Amino acid sequence: LAQQRLLIKGGKVVNDDCSVVADVYVEDGVVQQVGPNLNPEPPNGLVVLDATNKLVIPGGIDTHTHMQFPFMGSRSKDDFYTGTKAALAGGTTMIIDFAIPQKGCSLIEAFDTWKSWADPKVCCDYALHVAVTWWSTEVKEEMKSLVQNKGVNSFKMFMAYKDVYMVNDEELYAAFSCCKELGAIAQVHAENGELIAQGAKKLLAMGVTGPEGHEMCRPEEVEAEATQRAITIANAVNCPLYVVHVMSKSAARVISNARREGK
Repeated sequence: LAQQRLLIKGGKVVNDDCSVVADVYVEDGVVQQVGPNLNPEPPNGLVVLDATNKLVIPGGIDTHTHMQFPFMGSRSKDDFYTGTKAALAGGTTMIIDFAIPQKGCSLIEAFDTWKSWADPKVCCDYALHVAVTWWSTEVKEEMKSLVQNKGVNSFKMFMAYKDVYMVNDEELYAAFSCCKELGAIAQVHAENGELIAQGAKKLLAMGVTGPEGHEMCRPEEVEAEATQRAITIANAVNCPLYVVHVMSKSAARVISNARREGK
């Protein structure tokens, strides 16, 4: 359909600002007109789809995916082909995945690695966030290069996964400062990695080795505490902050309180 002239008739067009019954005219994959009773000329070669009583929605953007992600001895089930094929089937036309370097490794090399996995396989548009898993002047320079030369505009820091991806408060402060300088979005996975590591040790010592241990070593307060800490550090350098996958009421409360205070 991408190369054809397409008219979607009579559906309810759902945009960010309003929903309205309208026709949508698409030419070579680009929306040309939205309005009532469209009759694009010439009529020959026009594919007409009847969308009466249906919703016509712009393609979704999933801002947080992990395709074929190697993580602590495992790998995500979906690769960039099966994952994006499923995304399109569900109306998601773009994903933003994460290039995540090991501690001490190059951010640019991680970006290039993920890109080499994605480019031959993706079925839809994609972009990459890049994770900051350690700090040095080299990391700062690479962040600058990624923004200026590779089109990256968001960086993720982990407050969890001790000894794997976790950064400390000083590193968070430096990374947030750099994001602010570059005009990039700072993101955090907000959980107290030290407390989780201690909780995991206790549970393993008690013989809890199943998946239930994952939840048991992460009481709500480890998320609320880290969320509060991340907001405090970001506010200290006046850096906008995006807290990813908020999982508890207490963390959501911390965020809504900070927003009310103008943070």
